[in-house]
Amino acid sequence: MNKKDFSIVGNEGTDNQGLAKGIAFVKSRRAELNVVQMVENMRDQAMPNGVIINDAYCDRSMTRDYDREALNAFFATLKEEDFEVVVVRSLKEITDDIYDLEEFAKTITDMGIWLYSLEVGPVPITVSHAEDFGC
Repeated sequence: MNKKDFSIVGNEGTDNQGLAKGIAFVKSRRAELNVVQMVENMRDQAMPNGVIINDAYCDRSMTRDYDREALNAFFATLKEEDFEVVVVRSLKEITDDIYDLEEFAKTITDMGIWLYSLEVGPVPITVSHAEDFGC
């Protein structure tokens, strides 16, 4: 599996005061340029909701689950870089397994980081109500 972080070029130095620092979490095997375009689209959707995305994490695995070792590196990056929000296009982009999704959400919220889905907005994810959000 190839995991890669992208830094979106051209977003540094803009007037981002008052916006939460976000990182896009993308699951895609598409070409790097296509992934960058997806992240820029996510950035455009997140900004009106108070989140600025200048960085992204791309999971290029072919499975619908995630690589736990790589995910631990992602969590370490979240702590080191002081991100406030993880932005996903869909909650299913993280994993199809509801218990793994709940653990992912719990891990980042325990770090004080929000999970923001462009489909449903900022949501607390627990098994008891995940089906309400299409999981």
